Amino acid sequence: MPQMPSSKVKHTLLWIFVSFASVGLIAAGLLAYGISKAGFWLEAGGQAPQKADAIVVLGGDNGERSLKAQALYHDGYAPIIVLTGLDKGSATPPPRLTWRADYLAAHGVPRSVLRFEAGSRNSYEEATNIRALMQKQKWQRVIVVSDPPHMRRLAWTWNRIFKGSGLHYILVPSSAEWWTPDAWWHDELSGSFVITEYIKLAYYILKR
Repeated sequence: MPQMPSSKVKHTLLWIFVSFASVGLIAAGLLAYGISKAGFWLEAGGQAPQKADAIVVLGGDNGERSLKAQALYHDGYAPIIVLTGLDKGSATPPPRLTWRADYLAAHGVPRSVLRFEAGSRNSYEEATNIRALMQKQKWQRVIVVSDPPHMRRLAWTWNRIFKGSGLHYILVPSSAEWWTPDAWWHDELSGSFVITEYIKLAYYILKR
């Protein structure tokens, strides 16, 4: 059996190496591009506010969500604000919710329009409990306020919970000053949120 000339062998090996290297560089470039856009993908579920029956401020707020809810209320988007995250069996808001109620009241939101949703320990339970509250109160639409990097997971979760219910929700992001989607890997807080959100989203998709 005739052997391939050594020059052809070298040429073939060089072609294979260049092909694999090119594919590797393209893959690395696409991966780097995808990572750089990871923050934007997470916030893509956010929507512009519309008139609703209530504004729901999700738990875990460090101030930006309450600030957004206050602005939405004063702009006339909804007459009621619901704060989530009470412990089961609590008769009054615990300290982690009281400060939000106090803040809103201090900024012109009457305490009479505040409601407290009891029992939610995570985003999935918040969606489930708010759906039940909407059915009880005969609300048709709520504005849901959370931070920008939560929007993608919330969109997935709330769509599953509300599908077929005839009820509607609008996911509105807060104006979080700490959020840097264009350079999240340079900021400790933004980076932590991006990594955590992707882990949580994977868990929700696999377990829910």
